[in-house]
Amino acid sequence: MLASTRLGLAIVAALGVGVTAVLASHAGLGAIYAALDDVGWLGLAWVCMLQLGSLMLCAAAWKVVADHTNFLSCLTARCIRDGVSNLAGIIPVAGEVAGARALALLGASAGVAAASTVVDLAIESLSQAIYTIIGLLPFLFLVGRDEVTQWLIAIAVAIMPICAAFIVTRRRSALEAAERIIIRIARAMGLAQAGSQLGLAWRVLDLYQRRRRIWLAVLLHLAGWFMGAVQVWAAAQAMDRPLTPGEALAIESLAYAARGAFFFVPWGAGVQEGAFVLVGAVLGIDAAGAIALSLVLRARDILIGVPAIIVWYTAEGWQRWLKRVRIPTRKP
Repeated sequence: MLASTRLGLAIVAALGVGVTAVLASHAGLGAIYAALDDVGWLGLAWVCMLQLGSLMLCAAAWKVVADHTNFLSCLTARCIRDGVSNLAGIIPVAGEVAGARALALLGASAGVAAASTVVDLAIESLSQAIYTIIGLLPFLFLVGRDEVTQWLIAIAVAIMPICAAFIVTRRRSALEAAERIIIRIARAMGLAQAGSQLGLAWRVLDLYQRRRRIWLAVLLHLAGWFMGAVQVWAAAQAMDRPLTPGEALAIESLAYAARGAFFFVPWGAGVQEGAFVLVGAVLGIDAAGAIALSLVLRARDILIGVPAIIVWYTAEGWQRWLKRVRIPTRKP
């Protein structure tokens, strides 16, 4: 079953990459390269620095709901979570499982790591829905009146799966099913102690009772999402395709809403680029510039994600080595 799922997702990913290739070919590879060259390594470094700021805000939000953890552990686990999701996550939620595992390696109990990950993911989804609605407002002033209804319907459909993550995680039956899925994915990833019970349902529902923490985490995640718009604005300025803050907010929020709606497409391949081109056309950005903006964000994910994945694999290897060393030898 898992093998067939992987095959299906691999086919979907290949189709997404094909869509990206077609869009890039139509926009002109030379024009895309020229736009990326305008950004340069300095511009990319600046985008990466802004992304680290966003990750810090997300880590702070995770720390709010994760008992008995520290900020550095949450930041490390968050970088690993995003790294696996963006680069190595052929299976949906593989990044979240990796992040929870990393938090457990850094000192949290398996139950706390899993429950806080589920709540943090749900809170991030809720904040993304709010962010998308805010980003839609400046966009609606730019489209024709006859197109407003179509865009409103499209965005409403796009944020439904995003909102569903928050709603579903409030139900005990859904959480019990989620625990079984998490354990299955963890085993498929070769993680140790994947068969242990996590007590996910009661832990998650208990976290939801801490309303002040929940709303603080929502605000922190919302600030993290806005940092994404700042990155798009900075990249557009560097490639001499300046955007207003409202336009940067619109293109980034709607593109990631599309990724959220098509969450089953690994890495959002083709979805992200297509959304940038579609929304960028309304904002007056040529297709080459829109694809270049998307590729800058892809490059950012690689530069931050690869070191994070290396750290995770190193930590897993170290943990396995320690377990072998600690096995007591029988006395003759």
